[in-house]
Amino acid sequence: MDNKQTSDDDSANCHYLRVEEIIAEGRIPVDVVIDALFASQKESQVMLQSNFDPIPLRLKLTQLGCIIDRKENADGWLFHIYRDQTSIKKEKTTNTAKAIFSFTGDIITINVRAFRYPDDFLEVLRFMDTSLDADCFGVEINRFPDKFRDVLSERGWRCISGTKVSNNACHTNCDSHSDQVDDYQVLLLEKE
Repeated sequence: MDNKQTSDDDSANCHYLRVEEIIAEGRIPVDVVIDALFASQKESQVMLQSNFDPIPLRLKLTQLGCIIDRKENADGWLFHIYRDQTSIKKEKTTNTAKAIFSFTGDIITINVRAFRYPDDFLEVLRFMDTSLDADCFGVEINRFPDKFRDVLSERGWRCISGTKVSNNACHTNCDSHSDQVDDYQVLLLEKE
């Protein structure tokens, strides 16, 4: 249902999307909406219909500087999403982090250390929801708070191993370079 309609002056594109159809096509709603809004330098809008309130999608779009008007209707929720024009000049400094995948034996590991919080967690959850066939996988992440542990537990996953790794060249009692420490967590997650 991605019917792109362009206005007469060709300055604004409006995309009409339905979350359930995007999911049925095997695509990730957050990626589809972001692509519709940010693929062009022209002003773009998305009218998004959903049977439920997609809170993670709204949080991500808000972080990217989008304005979201929402209202409940007989078919669920209708969202009018558009880019905040005052923040478009700042888009050139947008984080271009990418997840790095590697294999250790039969276990795939996703490295999301290049992402900031909460994008690192969202990237892991997106990976789990869209492409994970295994009952076990590894994660390299900057931190592993209880909130993320709770979300994993709700989804039927648990952390069976966790190791803190430090890339700091200083010894542990060296205080002068404490702000340059590159600590991260290596986790092994398993389906319960």
